[in-house]
Amino acid sequence: MKLRRRLGIEWAGVAIIASLIVTALIYWDSLSDFDNLLYDQLSEYDRPEASEDILIIAVDEDSLAAFGKWPWSRNRHAQLLNILADARPKAIAFDILLSEPGEAEADQALADAAAKNNNLYLPLHFVFPGSNGQAFDVKEPILPFKQAAQAVGHVNLQFDRDGVVRRTALCFGDTTPISESMTIWPHLMEQVYRGVHGVNSPVFDRQDDCQRSLLMSYTNRGSFAQISYAAVLNGEIPAAFLTDKTILVGATAQGLGDQHPVPLGDGGTMAGVEIMANMLGNITADNFRAPVSWGTQLLLSLVPTWILLIGFWRWRPRTIIFVSVGLVVFILFSSALLLSFQIWFAPGAALVGLALVYPVWGWRRLQATSDFMDDQLRNYQLETPDIPVLQTPLGPVDIVTEQAEELAHAIQHVRDLRRFISDALTNLPDPMFVTDLDGKVKFVNKLAQAGIEDGAQDLALVDMLHRFVVPEDLTEVQEYLALDQQMRENEYVDFISLNDEVFAMRRARVLSDEGQLRGHIHYLADITAVANAAQEREEVLQLLSHDMRAPQAAILALLDGEKPTDNHKRIESHARRTLALADNFVGLARIKSSEFSGEDILLSDLVIEANDSLWPLAKQRGIKSTVQDQSDGAFIVGEPSSLYRSFANLIDNAIKYSPDKGKIAIVIRDILLDQDPFVSLTITDQGEGISDDMLDQLFDRFVSNDADSKGTVRGAGLGLNFVAAVIERHGGTIRAENIRDGGARFTILLPLAPEPDESD
Repeated sequence: MKLRRRLGIEWAGVAIIASLIVTALIYWDSLSDFDNLLYDQLSEYDRPEASEDILIIAVDEDSLAAFGKWPWSRNRHAQLLNILADARPKAIAFDILLSEPGEAEADQALADAAAKNNNLYLPLHFVFPGSNGQAFDVKEPILPFKQAAQAVGHVNLQFDRDGVVRRTALCFGDTTPISESMTIWPHLMEQVYRGVHGVNSPVFDRQDDCQRSLLMSYTNRGSFAQISYAAVLNGEIPAAFLTDKTILVGATAQGLGDQHPVPLGDGGTMAGVEIMANMLGNITADNFRAPVSWGTQLLLSLVPTWILLIGFWRWRPRTIIFVSVGLVVFILFSSALLLSFQIWFAPGAALVGLALVYPVWGWRRLQATSDFMDDQLRNYQLETPDIPVLQTPLGPVDIVTEQAEELAHAIQHVRDLRRFISDALTNLPDPMFVTDLDGKVKFVNKLAQAGIEDGAQDLALVDMLHRFVVPEDLTEVQEYLALDQQMRENEYVDFISLNDEVFAMRRARVLSDEGQLRGHIHYLADITAVANAAQEREEVLQLLSHDMRAPQAAILALLDGEKPTDNHKRIESHARRTLALADNFVGLARIKSSEFSGEDILLSDLVIEANDSLWPLAKQRGIKSTVQDQSDGAFIVGEPSSLYRSFANLIDNAIKYSPDKGKIAIVIRDILLDQDPFVSLTITDQGEGISDDMLDQLFDRFVSNDADSKGTVRGAGLGLNFVAAVIERHGGTIRAENIRDGGARFTILLPLAPEPDESD
């Protein structure tokens, strides 16, 4: 693919994805927290002045101290309205809910007082969700109060996602098709404005939808004139002070639950009546801040992103950086400038668009350019392998060409690296050679080359093996090389060379960048010293298993049939102990030097066989050893000989430490551990148990509890170590414990054999 075409596709992809992300951010309002925080900070620099015509009569802490806890009797509210009727204010907004009836006499007194004020406005509120499937229920003042009021209006607050009251709506109602005839309720402050001025507010008339949210401009906290409810009732406020005022009556005391977070710099709350005063001030001064429409928001957010996207084709990277920073500053400045004209443009999505396209496009352009460079480098290697490194051309070049030439100069470094690797392989301490897919030798190091006078280059693999491997091992080596090496990288084959040296050959695949097989590496590790040590070890094991066992067996044979005496018993005990020591030592050595080779075994048969083999020893002391198979014939994969000896060791120990005429219980059962099937084998005796200081080291070498043994044969501390090694070799676990009623219990867990396939 041509570079320009590739870049064009990458650019279109970045542009589409960035535009979709910006659109999604605006649609779901995902950046409202950031936008609201910025709006709050910008609003600090443009606070409106409080209207002098608005006066708050506050149910404050002094009023609560004077008249007692809230709510008060409606007779007290009647007293306030009687006083206000004499003062003749412009309007009274009584921001206290009266939707529930109280005492009949007090309600009548309040209704009479309300009727004296022909400019009284009362609040209604909504209950969400409503009854009978409605979205909400309307809670109006009770009928006497509603009839006495000039008008009613809603006082619901709108909370942003962060719980702050920034927005309001001039009306509220249900516009769903099921309730098209339902009344749209103007806000209480809109009703007050209409009562004072006789017409709808200008902002109300401009709205196509009066339920559209508008951003409020807040004055500083406490800017509106405020007097105490108690001061008015106590006659401390002259009537002239109340005349021609727009009075808002409401709660400001902290404990009355009418405090709400507002976007002021101190992060505090504001009383609901003061929020109403701010809204009335906004309506009167017509200084609400209208958010731009959704379409305008999307357009203004995408324009900077597309300016930067188009600039990617025209400007250098340094210019792009300055333009990006400039666009960020321009977006923030434009948002602040529009806010001064009472228009709010949320800049979060536009900033995210810029932050997204710059690194993503840089990444994709770098990737496309890198791929182009790789393609050119491959062509160079395939077509002109013997041409030296190109010289830098004279004259100015564009940036991409300069990078391409720098990459061409890097080829020399690749050659140096290839020479370094070649030298390293050549000087390896063991023979090594590389063959291609046709089995031809393409590289040999010095040790593999030694002794081949005519050279090994292009020598067939079979011929190479004939010059290294003795004829007796050649077939085994060829079988190893014929295996599929994809999953057998850790396997190797031993052979003897023509010089009587022992080598371990390991073969590994050579793959291309695309994962295609290109050849094989053959590494011949010289293990002559290891093989000699293994041979000597095998001779020692032969000594233990034959030369030490034969005399002991002869001693036992001579004692057999003789009249038992104390000396005979001692000699027999020591001979058997020597045999057990030799068997356990040889068994441990065999386990650690050989690979696991298991077969399907019926566990109960193996345990019964081991138990029967020790029957004479148990009978001699009157001990009864029983096997209970509760596993329904459990099979395991194991090595019969080592498992048999392990079970025999454990049963022998149980007999050794059991009292005369004791009982040994051997139980086999199936269990599940983490949903994996296991078979459990427990061997329980009635001896004195295992001393506490030995429990943690019982399966270590040369650890024995023979001080408590009741038998004639003492142990050397290798039997249990052998058992633990065998069980671990079979993927199982062994645990020893003392039981409460006396005696010791050994528990073995072994994985069950997998179920055979149908084909098997």
